[in-house]
Amino acid sequence: MCNNKVTVYVTFGEKEIEMDINCGDLYADGGRTETALCPECLAKAEVDYPQGWRYYPGDTCKHGVYTGGDRDCACWRCETEP
Repeated sequence: MCNNKVTVYVTFGEKEIEMDINCGDLYADGGRTETALCPECLAKAEVDYPQGWRYYPGDTCKHGVYTGGDRDCACWRCETEP
């Protein structure tokens, strides 16, 4: 990721708090983990990972299986492809 700051909104109870964090940092919001991406990095990630991601770009294989971003994939289809 880059060195840009990203503004995220985190919910605490009924309050929403604005936070500025680094592009690529993980943050928790409402019980789920998200990755803060600036518009440029988000556009690049959407091109590089058209299958999407769960927590951060690269954590899901091209078949949509969550792998944690590890090259030693847990997807049997990835493992058996030539």
